[in-house]
Amino acid sequence: MKALAFIDLLGFSNMVSNNQDNSKTILNDFYNITFRILKNEDKVEGNLFSDSLLAYSEDPAILVNVITEIYRKCLRKNDLYNYDLSKYFLLPRGGISFGIVEIQKRIQAPNLSKNFIVSPALVHSAKMESKIKGSRLLIADSKNNKDQIFKWNEDVKSILSENSTFTFWANFKYYDSLWFLDLTKSYEEQKDEVIELIDIAIKLAKSNSQNKKVIEQHLQTLRIGLLSYTKFLTPNKNPILSRILTEFDDDKYWLIWITVFEMIMQSPDNWAFPAKPEIINFYKTISLKSAWADVIKYINKPCNEYLRNLFNIFVQELAIIQK
Repeated sequence: MKALAFIDLLGFSNMVSNNQDNSKTILNDFYNITFRILKNEDKVEGNLFSDSLLAYSEDPAILVNVITEIYRKCLRKNDLYNYDLSKYFLLPRGGISFGIVEIQKRIQAPNLSKNFIVSPALVHSAKMESKIKGSRLLIADSKNNKDQIFKWNEDVKSILSENSTFTFWANFKYYDSLWFLDLTKSYEEQKDEVIELIDIAIKLAKSNSQNKKVIEQHLQTLRIGLLSYTKFLTPNKNPILSRILTEFDDDKYWLIWITVFEMIMQSPDNWAFPAKPEIINFYKTISLKSAWADVIKYINKPCNEYLRNLFNIFVQELAIIQK
């Protein structure tokens, strides 16, 4: 029984089609980052092939921590190097599950290597990876709290946010890792890093804002960053929130509108936000836009009852304030 991660690179096939040399640069950076992190953690084993990483460990927490570190390093690489972010970016996407991982050693030929793996966990993780959008790390865990491997494991150094949208296999709950956040660091270091990574995610979203085929991918990545920032959100000075309210009021950003309300209603001081003029003005502005219909449709899906309840609480608080 092992924890197993299946990770690949977002949009890599299109990059290869556009420019082989640029795609080689992206892939080389991914390999280098993965190699540097995995070589220092002997409790995790892995295989790299094309743009995919298969990694597994008997210690579920260590595997999650290693993969989230890879995610952060990859996102930061988009800012450190001169990628054309409208076409080329380094963003992992994948899933982690726990189960039987059978790996057999087979005789190899000089011209044939073998990775003989039979694993329900691999099937599960690969299925998750194929269904999600954005640079996200989806984690499957038991619905029974007593049997949970990841969610209540204090050695997992990232926050796991339940995602009711996914119901692939019975008896499992699914969680988004808020991987922008590294809980091994001090409070101020955590905050600084999340802000730095959100800034890069915003650049990616803005660089691809005119591309309808890929914009959702980058908005989903930004959403994970903003939810990672929730623990730092206060009703006072909030440059990240103010920036989002100012720069993301266009119809194509309706997913970020939902995220704003998800953030403020999850924050420790959620009661104070409905009274903030900037929040009220933002709500009034976007609720008159045509994409508001997308928001209503999205939160009224049966799987999004949690979001619908958050909106309902916000509206009720707003009604009380307006009286």
